[in-house]
Amino acid sequence: METPCPRCGTIKTESVRHGFIYGMFWKMGYHLRRCSYCNRWRLISRGDRNRPHPNDLTAEELTESFNRKIAAAKRRDAEASKTSGGTPASSSEELRGNEASPRTISIGVADVTNEVEGYRLCPKCGSTLYRRSRRRWWERLIKRPRMARCRKCDHRFPYPH
Repeated sequence: METPCPRCGTIKTESVRHGFIYGMFWKMGYHLRRCSYCNRWRLISRGDRNRPHPNDLTAEELTESFNRKIAAAKRRDAEASKTSGGTPASSSEELRGNEASPRTISIGVADVTNEVEGYRLCPKCGSTLYRRSRRRWWERLIKRPRMARCRKCDHRFPYPH
């Protein structure tokens, strides 16, 4: 659990612009945030210091970690069904019965990751490495969405949420 801010006592924090100082604290094992109430910088220690920053991961690494999480969830479900008294044969028969019903819709893991990869790519070069870019004053006036800048080709495009 996070400690409250020493100045105002608020626990809630917000993100800080990722720059040189943020990167230095990240390498030292801390996450730089700012207090939501008084805007004071807060250092929060990270649990796993060897874990890379999520923005630095490639699409392949993201899909691999996603597939690992799905496999772990399936293993937990299988163990839970074994401990609850259901036999593996009966659970497989239930799955077959569900597949035969017209209401069941199944989406493969590969389909979901392809949609995610297509949505989070640079439109010019197809890279997954991009960063948030600040809007210009006139872009705020015309209510343009948040912008991103590709780290490879330096192309600026609307930030994919």
